[in-house]
Amino acid sequence: MSNGAGQGTITMAAGAANCEHPCDQGIVQSIGVFLDTIVICTLTGFVVVMAHLWNTSSSEVWFAMDRLPKFLASAAELTPGTALNAVVTFLITFCFCLFAFTCLVGMISFSEIAANRISTKKSFINFIRILGLVITAFGILCSLAGLDLGNMWAISDLGNILIVFANIPLLYLGARYVFKATAHYKRQDGTDFTGKVIGTECEYWDHKDSE
Repeated sequence: MSNGAGQGTITMAAGAANCEHPCDQGIVQSIGVFLDTIVICTLTGFVVVMAHLWNTSSSEVWFAMDRLPKFLASAAELTPGTALNAVVTFLITFCFCLFAFTCLVGMISFSEIAANRISTKKSFINFIRILGLVITAFGILCSLAGLDLGNMWAISDLGNILIVFANIPLLYLGARYVFKATAHYKRQDGTDFTGKVIGTECEYWDHKDSE
């Protein structure tokens, strides 16, 4: 789960961006999906496949490991008994920590962006912020205590799957607007983007054009 492609969550970050045309941010988001899904996930899969630990005498131990230890064991198998092993292990662990931190910051930011669509009252927004910090602290403490969060991961995965299924028909319904916006972006005829370009009301872009 290197990114939120297909879930619709990343659109909250894209929608908060300041750009001259919606396709500007769309291109940025597509680059993010390419790097995360095609590059990072593919390279991760290559490491696991080349290590081939699931078909060895220690396969049971490998399958019992958590995500990060399982990947670290695969990386160690490719650099056995060399000084490079310690360097690779450190780099992978460091990157994993950065990934976890940026995910936490991103999800808390997304929740605040979504909360502002419900109410802009300061008390409500502060409640959402505190709730995010409490949930984050709970997850960290459970991890430090070594508690099994398998059921929580299963509930989270189920929620993500339901979000994807809800987004699929919306993607088909909104595709025609995307095609029209893209055609306008490619023309570069100097006209501003408004709701008229795609044939529907776009409050933000219509208001921006009137200014």
